[in-house]
Amino acid sequence: MSTKQNVLLSNCNKSDLSNLNNDIILNFPSNLFYKKPTHLELINFDLECEVLLFGNSNNSLKIGIKFPDGSYKVYLIVVEFKDSIKTDYDLAIAIKTALNLEDYDGYDIVFDVTESTISNVITNFKVEIDTSTTSYSITCSKPCNIMFDHKDSIGMLIGFGSGIYENVTQISGISTQSITAYNYIDSYNESSDTGIFPNYNDVNCKMAMFDSFGMYIPNKDNDDDVTVSINKNLGVTHYDSIGQILIEIENAMNEYSNIYSPPAVFDVSYDYKTDKTVIVNKTGAKFGIGFDFDNIANIVTSGSLHTVLGFEQKSYVHLVSIESPGISLTFENTFSDDYILICSDLSNNSSDLSIIGIGNANNIKSNDILFAIPYKNRKQFKPVDSSFYRVNISSSPFSMGYKNKIFNETNPNLVNFYLRTLSGRCISSNCQWTALIAFNF
Repeated sequence: MSTKQNVLLSNCNKSDLSNLNNDIILNFPSNLFYKKPTHLELINFDLECEVLLFGNSNNSLKIGIKFPDGSYKVYLIVVEFKDSIKTDYDLAIAIKTALNLEDYDGYDIVFDVTESTISNVITNFKVEIDTSTTSYSITCSKPCNIMFDHKDSIGMLIGFGSGIYENVTQISGISTQSITAYNYIDSYNESSDTGIFPNYNDVNCKMAMFDSFGMYIPNKDNDDDVTVSINKNLGVTHYDSIGQILIEIENAMNEYSNIYSPPAVFDVSYDYKTDKTVIVNKTGAKFGIGFDFDNIANIVTSGSLHTVLGFEQKSYVHLVSIESPGISLTFENTFSDDYILICSDLSNNSSDLSIIGIGNANNIKSNDILFAIPYKNRKQFKPVDSSFYRVNISSSPFSMGYKNKIFNETNPNLVNFYLRTLSGRCISSNCQWTALIAFNF
């Protein structure tokens, strides 16, 4: 029969002035366990945080230089994080600047960092998301080692994961989420500008409307277009907040107010506590909205607003008001199915079969990841099936240290726990998190 020892992790008592990360460091007593623990299990987890694009826990890479005399030196390159970094180009320039500021002890090497947008072609208008991704490349004038295998690596954010690249002059990361998606809501209405329907390039610009009898309302300017069609001029429109795009939608809906009796007065708002959209007709006349364009008057187009607003790709009719059934897919939710990663140097050389690495050089998995928790479940999370949140640590230095009784006052067992995200974005240092973990014997 196995036994357990519970341990509570909490960063709630840390100082925001001196602790500039979300780490917890514990000194495990040498006599805490009478034999080596074999598994680590997550009992519950709770996190209050702000997720930022860039910060001090995802802002560095390492450069290894082998000098002509045979010596070898590793340089930690720290990329300055600024609020002004909001595009892939901004980030590429910041990385390039940081790389070239180091003198490398006279080793005459020059770096260049570039990014290229990759647009995935969509031929199914039911796929209504911004499919633009980005690939980063780093080139250098002389061979060196480029490494992303450390705790505060920028690798996951730019598609290099925890990769190690030896004796290279150029490396390219996998296609990854465009940085702009974390800072702006993009709207692109090429079809309305060109008059070409169907058009699968449109993004976040269209919504159908229905009258009080559930009948579809044609677009007042173009019968081939959808009722609400915002940003008709060619080019991408960047919105800094969900509120800005809701104003555009509200104004567009009210252009059809006289169709209703009494005339409609639409109010479109956002609930920042639930991340849901609310649409109300203040005069009480019933209305409808829709996003399943192929089932609405034979419309075939793209650019549905349903993901931004939190609706499903279907029609909603005979309403006076409606709250979106799902959360708005904007900003902190734009990285599809993001995860909170509970990491620790305790896991070194451990094996966790429930975490599978993907992409270039094992893009996500590193030996430090203990548990991966869906971002949307980060508050008061309790695993339904504990088998998915149990890590084998029997071969780790932590466990072997207790087995061999090597920990003492001069050799303390200091263990670091910290949080990262699957997307590579930064969990701010002023977050508050707790976790109850159990060591199994």
